[in-house]
Amino acid sequence: MVTAESELLYKPALTYTYPLYRNMLDNSVVFMYHGPITTDLMIDVLNLVEYRLEDAGEQRRISKKLFNIMVESFALGEDNRRAGAVLIVRQLPYLYSVSIGRQVASNSVHEIRSFIDWVNTRTPDQLRDAYHTLLQNKSSSLPAQVGGVPSISILDLARKSHDLLQYGFEYLDDQATFFSLEARIKKLNP
Repeated sequence: MVTAESELLYKPALTYTYPLYRNMLDNSVVFMYHGPITTDLMIDVLNLVEYRLEDAGEQRRISKKLFNIMVESFALGEDNRRAGAVLIVRQLPYLYSVSIGRQVASNSVHEIRSFIDWVNTRTPDQLRDAYHTLLQNKSSSLPAQVGGVPSISILDLARKSHDLLQYGFEYLDDQATFFSLEARIKKLNP
């Protein structure tokens, strides 16, 4: 009897190429990566995205914001205990969307959710103050990490995107849950 896993091992990858391509086009995905996040990878990806934005004639201010959000997303995706993360950049007519996904401990979901909900209720001035408090290592009630995720990166994503952070959790098992976080940047009107 052939199991689903062994069937995947022996089925040609070409079977999945067009459906993946079509899905990426239908969802306006301009970049997608899955795997471990390293410094070399970050530099290569950021250079690639910068080149694509310049080639598309995107305004420098928007390019810089997208660049900063991608850097913070990479920081959120770093996890030495697991094999990797998923990074997706989408270009929609009026905004860019950067999503990062990675596994977290299932028992940390409530802590992460609560922190992001708290961040989403802050004003821009409150976000800036909280960010600087963490950056300067001032004693505060703000944790450096929430559920193994750097809280300063979540704060910076909220500051840079000027929009609510979208998030989701997919339960995998008692030990692991897949955590996704999306930041959006509105394009400027020409």
